[in-house]
Amino acid sequence: MQYTINNLKVLIDELIKNYLVYSPKRVNKTTTLYGSIASFSEYDSEVLLTNTTAKGLIYSQSERLFDIKKRADAVGLIEEDMVKKTIIFGCRPCDARGFSLLDTLFDWDNYRDEYYFRKRDNTAVISISCGQPETTCFCTSFKDGGPDSTVGSDLLLTLIKDIYLVDVVTDKGKKIVEDYQSYFYQTTEDIAEKNENRMPEKINMGVIKQRLDDSFESPYWDTVHLPCLKCGVCTFVCPTCYCFDITEKEFDYTCGERNRTWDTCMSEIFTRMAGGANPRLDPKRRFRQRMMHKFKYHVDNFNEELCTGCGRCIKYCPAGVDVRKVLEEVK
Repeated sequence: MQYTINNLKVLIDELIKNYLVYSPKRVNKTTTLYGSIASFSEYDSEVLLTNTTAKGLIYSQSERLFDIKKRADAVGLIEEDMVKKTIIFGCRPCDARGFSLLDTLFDWDNYRDEYYFRKRDNTAVISISCGQPETTCFCTSFKDGGPDSTVGSDLLLTLIKDIYLVDVVTDKGKKIVEDYQSYFYQTTEDIAEKNENRMPEKINMGVIKQRLDDSFESPYWDTVHLPCLKCGVCTFVCPTCYCFDITEKEFDYTCGERNRTWDTCMSEIFTRMAGGANPRLDPKRRFRQRMMHKFKYHVDNFNEELCTGCGRCIKYCPAGVDVRKVLEEVK
């Protein structure tokens, strides 16, 4: 069932009364990040892609997992239970699809990350399809990807002239429509304009995977990594990178806390072991691992690439490394 919204501003202002709402929010002339909004007027509707992804709203960049309290006869762990009902509004389909990929990773092979799903299950994603892509976008190269993809979204909005067309994707989305039904109008007309023809040329991921299968020892990696500074910005702006570090902090002999913080596989200390050995001290190996993980190993395990094609890694790389070119020239 499809609906239309005639007054998105009023709807969002109503949702803010009952939900913690995050949306793209202008910080300065060059920076738009996701932030909580108190009214629709704070939403930056002009930006196509925020500088960072929506990932951190659910998979926090740094989060306290639990507190540790020592008692006379035992040690207790205290977890935070309260998670507010949240809406992520205005993200693009590439960011929303990133949540779908993370969902699989954090609920796989008899392991479920409750810290992630505690927030994920209490969050609804209202995404907006892309009308005009950036030159760094390549979302249509992936299965289920594209400027109109509904994967990972609960509601997908598409702006048609002055009206938003609404695709109801999940039960969460259906509940929002039911709870705020006076703002939604049913439609049977197919008025959506598909945007895929505006996207840059697709990359043939099937061919890329075949090349990567046979390229581990290729001399190609000896030189292609050289421009890379190994700064890790590509991992921190990525909607699907999930490497993390666990640290514990002791305040005194009776209490402390355990924290999880994003990490990056591009750092030379990421694989350093307690005894000092490091299997990826060589920058070439770290660069190769990142490409192999996203476009080969993840495909082997889950039958899809660990990438949504948002293009942020290309846009913000200080050395101008273009992952599309790296993949297309693999041999």
